[in-house]
Amino acid sequence: MIDMITTSYPLLLEGLSQTLFYFITTMVTSGLLGLLVAYLYTLKPLKPVLSFYISVVRGTPLLLQLIFIYFGLPYFGITLSRMNAALLGFTFNYTGYIAEILRGGMESIPKDQKDVAFVLGFSRRYTFFRILLPLGIRNSFPSLANEVLVLLKDTALIYALGLSELIKVSRTLANIYVSGTPFLIVGLIYFTLSFFLEKGLKKLEKRMRRVTL
Repeated sequence: MIDMITTSYPLLLEGLSQTLFYFITTMVTSGLLGLLVAYLYTLKPLKPVLSFYISVVRGTPLLLQLIFIYFGLPYFGITLSRMNAALLGFTFNYTGYIAEILRGGMESIPKDQKDVAFVLGFSRRYTFFRILLPLGIRNSFPSLANEVLVLLKDTALIYALGLSELIKVSRTLANIYVSGTPFLIVGLIYFTLSFFLEKGLKKLEKRMRRVTL
């Protein structure tokens, strides 16, 4: 196995870099857009539209969404590169999940805390971003952390669009060496990334609770 890693590390490094690129980019963009959607959800005129969007995200597989964006949108005159289609698909999906998680976290805040903010004359925007959102993030952080871990593994789905990542690299190496060992190597890489990411998220959760309590 060590000899295989030594001779194949350029391919493994390329696959790892692509996996981390889609993971980090999606995490940042969907996190920011998730905050925006959660805020817009508080506006009654937009609630039905956003509810439908979230229902679509939760009711269809991510893989199907990726396939539709890359192979289906051209029928409507919209053609995207493989990379842009993957980023759009992941962002579309995870924005909906993050927004729904944040909304649930804010819904769990006692109503009297919300009422106090309005009694004190705070604006809707100030109340949302300075009071409800911090408490909502704290309440829903375990679910948000779980979504981050799921996202890391979901990046393997870009293989369906013909993009290179760890799973595609493992298949290539398996064909070259006629061995299943590359799959074990890639599995260990995913496990290691998930392990340290989970440890970091747990430390962040503990620190957040000490600050907000």
